[in-house]
Amino acid sequence: MIYSVHQPHYIPYPGYLAKVARSEQFVFLEGVQFVKREWQNRNRVKGPDGLAWLTVPVKGEYRSRIDEMLVDNSANWRHKHLETLKRFYSKAPFVEELEGFAQAIEQPCNTLAELAMRTTGHMLDRFAISTPRRTMASFGDLPDDPNERIIEIGKTLGADVYLAGEGGRNYMDLDKFSQAGIEVEFYCPPAVEYPQLHGEFVPNLGSLDMLLMTGPDGFSNLFGPKLRQVEG
Repeated sequence: MIYSVHQPHYIPYPGYLAKVARSEQFVFLEGVQFVKREWQNRNRVKGPDGLAWLTVPVKGEYRSRIDEMLVDNSANWRHKHLETLKRFYSKAPFVEELEGFAQAIEQPCNTLAELAMRTTGHMLDRFAISTPRRTMASFGDLPDDPNERIIEIGKTLGADVYLAGEGGRNYMDLDKFSQAGIEVEFYCPPAVEYPQLHGEFVPNLGSLDMLLMTGPDGFSNLFGPKLRQVEG
């Protein structure tokens, strides 16, 4: 069984979804440290004047975990995000998909982890990516060491192949995985190009861009057999 893990991201880019689709089990790492100015509470879309960030305001102590970061619901961020999306994508072929996304983010939530997992789940569901997904919390106590944590998750799942991102080469202890009977495959999501509004194609936007432009069948049509591409 192939498994993968990843911190929850707000409207993750298509490559994140490809990693989930390539896996047979996926686990959200919502119980790890929040990192500012990355992807956990923001993502990019493209408008007539170029790229724009959709950022969810959060509140929390320094070095808080993602599941400890609170969404700042005193800010009017939902309205701003939706107004920006309506303005940027009014001519998108599948602009009606904004309604479902609006419903996803307008549901009450307290933590960033909850919101990020919800937007990721919405994208996965709309693209019919049916990989079973779990949260880190569902495993109970896990080791603090990142390698041992991932290995323990794999053991609990009964998995024998871990699908790692390219960045894992910089910190993973491959000997530990081998000793645990878990093979590591490094996966670089395939680059796919699709029609976009507002000028030349820009890769790695929030996956909502791809949904609005290609519709629910877009992911399977664009990625298809490319999901099998891995590196040893």
